[in-house]
Amino acid sequence: MNAVFYPGCTLRTAAGYQESIEAVLEALELSLPWVEDWNCCGATAYFSLDELVALVLPARVMAIAEGMGADTVVTPCNACYATLRKARAVLADEPELKDNVNKALAEEGKRYWGKVGVEHLLDYFLEPGIRETWISRIRQPLTSLSVAPYYGCQYSRPQTDGEDHPERPQALDTFLEFLGTRVVDFTAKTYCCGAAQMVAHEEACLPLVRRILSDASRKGAQAIVAICPLCQFNLEAPQGKLGVGNVPVVYFTQLLGLAIGMDRKVLGLKKLLVPFKVAV
Repeated sequence: MNAVFYPGCTLRTAAGYQESIEAVLEALELSLPWVEDWNCCGATAYFSLDELVALVLPARVMAIAEGMGADTVVTPCNACYATLRKARAVLADEPELKDNVNKALAEEGKRYWGKVGVEHLLDYFLEPGIRETWISRIRQPLTSLSVAPYYGCQYSRPQTDGEDHPERPQALDTFLEFLGTRVVDFTAKTYCCGAAQMVAHEEACLPLVRRILSDASRKGAQAIVAICPLCQFNLEAPQGKLGVGNVPVVYFTQLLGLAIGMDRKVLGLKKLLVPFKVAV
């Protein structure tokens, strides 16, 4: 695999996600260069406003990746993952749309060929060869930690051949089991957290978050593990309003860093709004 990293717009403001990703990649000596001159993917909502522009944005990202010689774009954000995958699928099936997208890209000398794949960062870490690299480096198995794996609603939807079941994905469960954690039976693992609607429609989204947090608490989880910046923020930030207790929401890369013996500070764990004080 010749992969490049597409961060998306929310990574820099996420609570320790970028820090933990970069620290873990460096510790494991894994090369994942960033997409050069990347732009916002437009997120999934843009498709309801202007389909052509909504396709040009992710197509530009993928065109740059192709120009860098990559065969895979890796992203840590569920919305970016869903948007890039959707654009890739639509442009593969709609030659006329693809031509129009390339006319727009040609204005800055770019072209999208459709040769690059899209992968979530979670799946990148589970790739054969990559997986063995970090498993062999585990020094502090997280055997005392019970966790609820939260995928969000976009990671496993829509389902394609060979991928996880959209309602019962297992990739994050598997990842966390490799780290030694006890993974609880978390029925809310793919429930929607409200995504960007939390900004404009908080009252409608808070019940969604309460349901997710309550399920994790009932199942005895000491932490929820997230794979997306917006999901993490939506589950963490409103906890004071919901009265369901304080449940830390950590990133899977932060737990990986702990398991391979890295210091909490370099993993950005102090940036969490709900402190992760569990001894591991």
